[in-house]
Amino acid sequence: MPPAYQAIIFAMLGLCAIWGIQRNLSSGTASSHGWTCTIDDNPIGFCLIVCGKAVCLGFCVVAILHAFGMVGDPGATIKHALPFLP
Repeated sequence: MPPAYQAIIFAMLGLCAIWGIQRNLSSGTASSHGWTCTIDDNPIGFCLIVCGKAVCLGFCVVAILHAFGMVGDPGATIKHALPFLP
């Protein structure tokens, strides 16, 4: 895939993650695959959902930087750091 397309796709995914994080923080509720956590009732679940979206955002940023040649391949780095993953 050409680097420009890769950067555009990951930029759109990153914007979706930013929008989701902002929406969760402003409303105080976070939903993920069938269960909803509010910051008052289940703060740990809420933080886990928001942190999962933040990890997705971080990966999108690294993928965009990789598309422009500023950093190495994030997939190869993760595979090297976690050899038990396929």
